[in-house]
Amino acid sequence: MRKEEREKGGYVRKMAKNISKVKEIDVAAVEGNMTLAAGLDRRAVERCKDAIEKLGVIHTPVVGTTQSGNRRILSGQCELTALRELGIRKMDAIEVDVTNEAGIIAKLSLLLISLKDRPGALCEGLLLQEAVGAGVPRSEIQSMLGKSASWVSNRISLVTRLDDGVYEMVRGGLLDPRSAQEVARLPPEVQFEFAQTVLHEGLPKSAVDSLVGAYNDESCPEAVRAQIIGDPRAALRRMTGRRRAVNEDQKGRSRGHVPPHDIDRCIKSVIEHMGRLCHMLPYVKPQETPRYSVALAELESEVLTLLAVVRAFVSPGKTEVGCNGG
Repeated sequence: MRKEEREKGGYVRKMAKNISKVKEIDVAAVEGNMTLAAGLDRRAVERCKDAIEKLGVIHTPVVGTTQSGNRRILSGQCELTALRELGIRKMDAIEVDVTNEAGIIAKLSLLLISLKDRPGALCEGLLLQEAVGAGVPRSEIQSMLGKSASWVSNRISLVTRLDDGVYEMVRGGLLDPRSAQEVARLPPEVQFEFAQTVLHEGLPKSAVDSLVGAYNDESCPEAVRAQIIGDPRAALRRMTGRRRAVNEDQKGRSRGHVPPHDIDRCIKSVIEHMGRLCHMLPYVKPQETPRYSVALAELESEVLTLLAVVRAFVSPGKTEVGCNGG
């Protein structure tokens, strides 16, 4: 072996010796973390015990040791609890020195929790699809993971219903998996266009959730669905405006009347916006017309509805005659 290779090998061994803090520790000598224990699910402990018996301790616990020699679990409370219940006396753990500084235990535990590798919904769906495809019963998967049948179905649905183009967006890191999970609830033929718009507009997952929910509502008009796919921000404004109007209407009803000044202000606002729109529309270029067709069709429907209400209010007698066919 050449000299440089021997030196390199020695350096690697030296590094490994320095960075490795795994020690064999008495399980009984480690104090549990009451805060971490409070968040434990009993089913998680049972699954951990099952994994330890079959595979050994997969996630090595991290133990903080003070200058006085006291040991306290920083990460791996579930493993510590499982080992104790299994009657195991010794465990391999990563031991780190900690000070008595206030909050140091909590700070280190938070850091260790943040470093845990949690697979995204898409990865989970792919693994579930692979397992089910290989013949693993869903009931066994549910029991092993402590998840419901609907959770398993939703994860599998995420990868089986998701458009190929959207799937590549997720794989490429362009689209957040949580947003993709919502996109998968849309019909396949509109998923890619909607996902592209979501990316272009930078819409958060909460907005995607609201839009998809509105699209899947059976009472949603086709014109609105088209707007959700092609111009989601306008659809969001429309949805927000309607919710605000409903809330204001409910408040007015709870008081038994609608203040006249609110009606006056609303009428003036409608007249003002209608005037502006009448002035602007004639200047729309022919090639830009399709861009506004959906919104204008929706506006036409709303204006006709408003016109019927106004006529019933202004000329109730004429409206009644018209309704009776006279």
